[in-house]
Amino acid sequence: MDLPICDVCLQSGMLCKGCENKLKTGEISQMELDIAKILYNLGDGQISFKKAIDMGNVAIIITEKDQVGKVIGKGGNVVRAISKEIGKNVRVIGAESDLKSVAKDILAPARISGINLVYGIDGEQKFKIRVLKEDASIIPSNLDKLNEIIESLTGEKTKIVLDD
Repeated sequence: MDLPICDVCLQSGMLCKGCENKLKTGEISQMELDIAKILYNLGDGQISFKKAIDMGNVAIIITEKDQVGKVIGKGGNVVRAISKEIGKNVRVIGAESDLKSVAKDILAPARISGINLVYGIDGEQKFKIRVLKEDASIIPSNLDKLNEIIESLTGEKTKIVLDD
């Protein structure tokens, strides 16, 4: 099982020195700790995740591709429990996914009209992710923050723009 804190801490409800240090140094957040506790209790220790990103009103949980279904749960019950506990909408993304699927998951419910490879004057490659202009009001967060998250998850240079 791959959770940010150890099994002993999850079972006892108290943090050991190592996990407490992770929390103090910022290696893990309080939100990740809460999510780990929920997943451990609901999944009998069989559900894991790598990282959680706080985007204000939305939390993104990054997990292995084979764990996405488990984190969502049957009928969405696990995600619903997490959402209720942390007070945010939750999105689940498989780690090491391709650019298109990550962008689609991050920007949902906004629709992507296309992804283009653009070359800069200096020869730098960048992916331009075009979002329908009519969906601008339903983009889950600030475009710069979303762009930063997509870049960190995919390792690709990107720019999100509103498309006419």
